Amino acid sequence: MSNTVPAPQGDRRQTVSAFDSLSSEYEEAFRTFLAHTEGKNSGSAHLASTVAALTRRGVLIDAGAGTGRATAALAGSFERITAIEPSPHLRPRLARACPQARILADSIATAVPEETADLVLCEHVLYHVDTDQWLPTLERLASWTAPGGRTVVVLQNPDGDCMRMLRHFTGHRYDLRSLITPFMATDIHHEWRLTLTTVAGTVETPDLDTALTIAQFLLNDAPMPTPPPRLDDLAGYLQDHHRTPDGGYRLTCPQDYLHMERAT
Repeated sequence: MSNTVPAPQGDRRQTVSAFDSLSSEYEEAFRTFLAHTEGKNSGSAHLASTVAALTRRGVLIDAGAGTGRATAALAGSFERITAIEPSPHLRPRLARACPQARILADSIATAVPEETADLVLCEHVLYHVDTDQWLPTLERLASWTAPGGRTVVVLQNPDGDCMRMLRHFTGHRYDLRSLITPFMATDIHHEWRLTLTTVAGTVETPDLDTALTIAQFLLNDAPMPTPPPRLDDLAGYLQDHHRTPDGGYRLTCPQDYLHMERAT
């Protein structure tokens, strides 16, 4: 199991936690993040409008479905659902969240869906894929997309405060825009149209301890450096860059939606 999220007024000499996604600490940090994020409803509305614009809504493939939160939210709009999730620990929760889904216990690199989809969704998964495998991953997602369908890949925008903080402490930068030119550079992709939409979002917390919990959760989107950053350094960064006049903390966390539309 992981180190734990520090208790309020905890020892700031600790290091940033490397979360186990199965731990209660991870669940608590994720709930805290969602509870203090403005813009999550905008992201849900953006996906809902994407689904509404599809000419067909027969099949959804959720690639890297995790616990099935997004899968379940979209399931009612599709006739059939395939959810791809390699983690044996997350799949039971996925099955409970979306019992009608056909679950493939594979990675994106090895999964073989039985049918192509009208929507292929891949939310916040590429953080956990080596960047030299991003283009092959995108091509694989595209290969599962039916004519007239769409693939949507979601990551945080690299220029938001949360991703700047991640880059500051881990050195990692994730940018979906880097995929557009190489994907379109080959003749085999002439039938595709790629667009990038950014949906605004912010994290706002009333105090430093809540901000630290969320900041640690966000830093886990990248491989944790060895040794991990110190908590007092993270606290200092938040105080220097993101403290508001009322004593709270505010960070922007816009989300990028890479839309890949396949011609009929």
